[in-house]
Amino acid sequence: MAEVFKSQFDNLDLANLHIRYKGVWDMQDLYESMIEYLRKKKYKFNEVNYKHKHSSPFGVERQYVWRATRNETEWVRFIIDVYMHTYDAHDVEVVMKDSTKSTFTQGRIWIEISGKATNDWEGRYNQNSFYQHIKDFYNKYMLKKYYTEVIWDRLWYREAQKLRWVIKQKLQMEADAYSHRYWMGVHT
Repeated sequence: MAEVFKSQFDNLDLANLHIRYKGVWDMQDLYESMIEYLRKKKYKFNEVNYKHKHSSPFGVERQYVWRATRNETEWVRFIIDVYMHTYDAHDVEVVMKDSTKSTFTQGRIWIEISGKATNDWEGRYNQNSFYQHIKDFYNKYMLKKYYTEVIWDRLWYREAQKLRWVIKQKLQMEADAYSHRYWMGVHT
């Protein structure tokens, strides 16, 4: 059946988080730690797109597009999209402190994290217009505060900001202290 209308709470979108970095980093470690973080949080990870553009005199250009989904409740699903783009990337060998050689990436990287919370992800209330009106009433009058205060905070602070912190930690852009570590409680 065709959808009659969309409620304002069908999708709760986050503002995009951006990370821009220029220097030397371990791309393999960054890649694996981001995936490990998402899997540890029980997300279903999917690499939607990978593009490798032929090298130019400046370096290689790569694009990664990821989508991670998790069912937060039986009504709400979290979706985190990650877009990574490397520019002017060259592989360089670095001698570590223990005199072992490692291959790092030198160049520029742009990472964008966006997220959203969708409700009725199974589509149970999309069968006809009566069910859609019930869903809209339920969202507007019964769950409005829950979406704007609880769900949004969970997605922003517990999921997206922590992923951003993991990335900054791997790129060594920030100190080891995460300022919002216990924002959503100690056991989250």
